[in-house]
Amino acid sequence: MMRFEFKYVIPNAEAREIHNQLLNHGMEPDPKSTMYPEHTYPVTSLYFDTPSLEDYQDKAGGFLRRKKIRIRIYTPSLSEETPEIWLEKKEKYEMRITKNRILLGEKDYHDILRGSRLMLFASLRRRDLKEAETIFSSLWNGRMRPHLITRYLRTPLISKKYSDIRITFDFNIEACRSKDLHYTQGMMPILPINKTVMEVKFSHILPFWFKTIIQELNLSRTSFSKYGKSVEAIYKYNPIPR
Repeated sequence: MMRFEFKYVIPNAEAREIHNQLLNHGMEPDPKSTMYPEHTYPVTSLYFDTPSLEDYQDKAGGFLRRKKIRIRIYTPSLSEETPEIWLEKKEKYEMRITKNRILLGEKDYHDILRGSRLMLFASLRRRDLKEAETIFSSLWNGRMRPHLITRYLRTPLISKKYSDIRITFDFNIEACRSKDLHYTQGMMPILPINKTVMEVKFSHILPFWFKTIIQELNLSRTSFSKYGKSVEAIYKYNPIPR
């Protein structure tokens, strides 16, 4: 998928107000969220990077073109109840976002953790996913290994009228070093508990009423990156050489 993403870090009370206004304008909970209490589900991502954290350095340096590679699940940790395991590559050029993802089997997941690229290649070919080999080539060619996990809660809204618009509210964002998706008690917050990250994702234009909401509340866009903030929180007392 290809789209734009605008991000806003806002107080929780303001997030609830905006959420209600969006419902009044015809947006509705993402159908995938309706099985969860308050239409809010967990998101857990295992991020990969090189030993020198090249993807983080690209973000910190403000490069126009940068990427992130992660394995994502929609449970707090990997367990027998985890229905899907996704391998994702998210690329950004200026303000445009491109995301590619493939569904992994549990064996694929363990092959990636072990750096077993040949076995993963064989699995992709069996599923006729030859294009994925090129898209994710940096995962095995760039010495990338699991580095850290982030975990948070997400409340997503979609619009039937504007089918390319999706707005999410992420909160209770935390992170820690990790080499896999298993549960850990060493998580640390990367955003104050009274703050929410609102992400506005769209492919074409935003409706006028949304722009009015932004103007009335005097909201300012930010370049907030969960991965970038996680690295900075984890290395706060052990700075990364640059």
